[in-house]
Amino acid sequence: MRLEEKAAAAALLAEENRERRHRLTMARAHGRDAKTLTPEQLESRAALKERKAREKAEMEARMAAENAEMRRRIEIQHARGRDAKELTPEIEEARTQVRRKSLMDKEAMERRLREENAEQKRRIAAAMSRGRDAKELTPQEEAARADIRRRSLADKAATEEALAAENAEMRRRIELAQSRGRDAKELTPEMERGRAAVARRSREEKAAAAARLAEENEAMRLRIAASMARGRDAKSLDDKTRAARQEVAERRRREKAEAEAQLKKENARLAARLAGTGMFPDTRF
Repeated sequence: MRLEEKAAAAALLAEENRERRHRLTMARAHGRDAKTLTPEQLESRAALKERKAREKAEMEARMAAENAEMRRRIEIQHARGRDAKELTPEIEEARTQVRRKSLMDKEAMERRLREENAEQKRRIAAAMSRGRDAKELTPQEEAARADIRRRSLADKAATEEALAAENAEMRRRIELAQSRGRDAKELTPEMERGRAAVARRSREEKAAAAARLAEENEAMRLRIAASMARGRDAKSLDDKTRAARQEVAERRRREKAEAEAQLKKENARLAARLAGTGMFPDTRF
């Protein structure tokens, strides 16, 4: 649906650009200035802006509902006293704090994006009222977006560091339990290695995806700069860039599905192992 909407928006912008070029050509032929938009173009842009605002509001409402449902399910699981795989209270508290921080970071990110979008709309409205083109970002907005990206990377690194600390604590407890000769009902070394491999592969794939996106963004900036130097409008993506982005999206979905499948297999093996002790029911049936 989002691809179709983007395609429709791109088609509308292309139509407006064609009309603008036609009017500029006619203006040059008659010796007059034709930078202003026609009433039809203003109306179409206003309709496009309204539709985007409505779609964004609907998406934010869905995300808020999903977040609320997720928090409710987490609270229900905690209230039921579920099996926490022999985690200490400190580790449980640390994981709760990590989840809480992740939700807070997500809400803060959404709030910052809403503020940026509101500021962008304000600048576009002000530019249209003054009759100038405001398609580019100001240096302040570029710096703000770069700062948001840096904070996002820092938050991600902090989360990964906290998870690594939890895993180290879990391995220490497993080694201590095995040295004492008791059944600790934790993961086997093979399963630990498998999970570590999955986590390492996930980090590598995320890093590779981030590098690819950085390259795509740099290529896009170069294209825009070159287009502006030639005096044409380069807001729309070409077929090659769209195909590359589609390929990245499909690869991400495929990698995510493979990681989820691997985790499901490991969880199934763990459930079978815990059920074999006789102290926990087999949740697979």
